[in-house]
Parts: sequence; structure tokens; C-alpha cells
Amino acid sequence: MELNLELGQIKQNDLYSKDFQKKIKEIYGILKNDDKSKGTAWVDYPTNYDKKEMTKINKLAKNIRSNSDALLVVGIGGSYLGAKAGIEMLAKKSQTEIVFAGINFDYTDLNNKLENLKNKDVTVNVISKSGTTVEILMTLSIIERFLKNKYKGSYKERLIFTTDKNKGYLRERAILDGIETLTVPDNIGGRYSVLSAVGMLPFAVADINIKKIFEGAVQAQNDLDNDDIYENKAYQYAIYRYLINKKLNKKIELFSSFFTSFNSFGFWLQQLFCESEGKDGEGLFVVPLAYSTDLHSVGQFIQQGSPIVAETFLTTNTISKDNSVTNIALKSPIKYLDGKSFFEVNKAAENATIRAHSQAKVPISVISIDEINEYNFGYLVYFFEYACAVSGYLLKINPFNQPGVEQYKKFMRENLQ
Repeated sequence: MELNLELGQIKQNDLYSKDFQKKIKEIYGILKNDDKSKGTAWVDYPTNYDKKEMTKINKLAKNIRSNSDALLVVGIGGSYLGAKAGIEMLAKKSQTEIVFAGINFDYTDLNNKLENLKNKDVTVNVISKSGTTVEILMTLSIIERFLKNKYKGSYKERLIFTTDKNKGYLRERAILDGIETLTVPDNIGGRYSVLSAVGMLPFAVADINIKKIFEGAVQAQNDLDNDDIYENKAYQYAIYRYLINKKLNKKIELFSSFFTSFNSFGFWLQQLFCESEGKDGEGLFVVPLAYSTDLHSVGQFIQQGSPIVAETFLTTNTISKDNSVTNIALKSPIKYLDGKSFFEVNKAAENATIRAHSQAKVPISVISIDEINEYNFGYLVYFFEYACAVSGYLLKINPFNQPGVEQYKKFMRENLQ
């Protein structure tokens, strides 16, 4: 993975100041502390995960692939965004469809998904650490009815609950009804849980090599396990984000990519940063953009609108499949593309957009991987988790809680009761 801040409008002296060096040493001490009760168990998870749990995940995934046409994942927020990001990026050969539900209160959406699954064999993975998430429990009540009609008395064999190890409604239900379970590890919040069973079961069912994902995450853990501001790219990126916010007065960070494989990854990043940083009036608001599509809708604002945005490009240097445009008619307005490949044109558009937005005074950072694969996905997940935690601490907020999320839930309960 490479990080390029050359167009970021931040001076080296600011990026590597003695003040930041001091702060980074303090933050590194917090993240390395043996007390994980603050929510930092994810820091050493790639080298400290439950090996028995991972063996169980592989076994369950093999069974699901053999007896199910689809895995219906019921989860919201961190319980599905990371899994969806990985599957969109990596699942190119899966014979088992992965469907996500429980992500809203829209019954039409759920009904349409169940209609599409009615003639297919289905396994359902319900994900909620607390076991109290309203969207999840409402969706589960409908899905259980669907499963009962389809599989009669054996329907519980089609359920897997991923939840807290010891407590909560789903854990109690699982014990009472003999439902298979996986565990959301202690002291790992939902948005930091991609590398746990939360993401790994859907990945394994989609025939994604989870061993390679862990290898990438382990490499990232090793690379970032230091307090060296000059070598550690996560520190550099976190400090850069702090400076574009505080020094350049930017309010929004766009995560943009010309590769559709990064589309859902952008939405995972949106939750990771917004839920981690958005407290006490702090934080950059994160917006994922899919280019070139979004250039035709928001490109004008980026070029000449209110100067409140910075932009981070997610890109790759190679793709697995490509094709060239040939035999273009002589009078066609795109005759100059004759013989060019889609990848070549896509990269030309990417470079041109970076140049245009930079000239429009938008701070630009570029994060690139050599190719899209499991190893690099694991590396990126850990890199962004680490950078996000550091970014939160630089803002002097707790990057592992989300107190503001509870307010709408309180008002909704009042309305319904």
C-alpha cells in the first residue's frame, strides 16, 4: 500500500512537527496498553484471534456452500458494512449468493429479498453484539416466519447467531433453542469488527480466502506497530487529516475511486470515520464517491463550489480483466481511443481528475494498492482502523463510542410506546 500526500497542501514541517511526534508517542501507548476495555482489542486481533473460532467458521462456511444457494446476512452498521465491502471487492467466483437484510425499516425491501429467495435454499446469519438492535429483531421475526414455512420444524438448523459470548437476547435465544452461534469479540466495536466472525463467515461463504485477508492484516499490524512518525503511514495520514481540518478549514473528506470494487468500501469508511470522530463538534464528514459516475453529478461542486472538501483517492495499479476498444468508426468523436483499453482510459480519467481537482485548490491524498486481492483488503482494513483511532485521539475524543446514536433510538421508543 502506498500513501501519496504530495498534493495535500500540507508542509512537511507541519506534518512532522515535534508536537505531533509527542502526541503520537502518547497515542501509541494508549493503543498498545494491555487494558482493552476502552475498545482497543482490535489492535492485536490479527495475531491474537481465536483460532478455534476461525476453524469453526471455515467448517460452517463449507456446510453452507454445500446446502444453501444463499446466505442471508441480517445486520446493520458495522455488522454488515465491512462484510459487504469485502464481498463487493473480492467475491468474484462465489456460487453462494450473499444477501443483506435488516439494514432499514423498509418492509418492501425485505419482502422483495425474501420473494427472490423463496425458491432457494437459505441459511440466515443474524449479527448483533447486543442482541437488542430494533432493525435486526424486527427483521428476524419476519425471517423466522419465512423459514418456518419453508423448512417446518427443522428451520432452526438454518440459523446462525453472531453475538456476545455470554449475554444478550440472541445468546439467550441460542441457548434456549439450540441455535448455532459465533462470537463478536469483547472490546471490539462494530465498525472495527470486520476481521472477526462478523465479516469472516460471510467472506468464507462467498469463497473468499480469509487466510489471505489475515495475512494482509498481520502485515499491516507489524508495519504500524511503532511510534515512528516518519515511517508509519497511518500516523502520516491521520495527522494530514487533522491538519486539513484544523489548518485548511476543510469540513468534508471525499473518498473517491474510479474502480467499482471500492464502492462499498467507501461506505464502510464513512461509518468508521463518522461514528468514530463525530463528537464534541469535531471530525471530518466522510462522503464516498463512485467515479466517473459522480463526476457527472457532484464534479461541478468539487471544482467550483464552496471550498469545504478534501479528497482521498482509492486506487489500484492493475486489474484482473480488461478489454480494448477497437475498430471505432472514422467519424466517431472517440476515434482517438481506438486501441485503448478500459483500464488505460480509466487511469487517464483518474489522473486528469486528480489534476483538475488539485488545480481547483482541493487537497488531494492518494492511497493505492498494487492489485485488488484478499491480502490487500486485509491490509487496508487494518490501516484505516489504525489511522481512524489515531485521528480520533488527535481530536481529543473517544474514537470507540457513539453516544449520539442513542438519541434517535430514545425518541423512536417514545413515539412508539
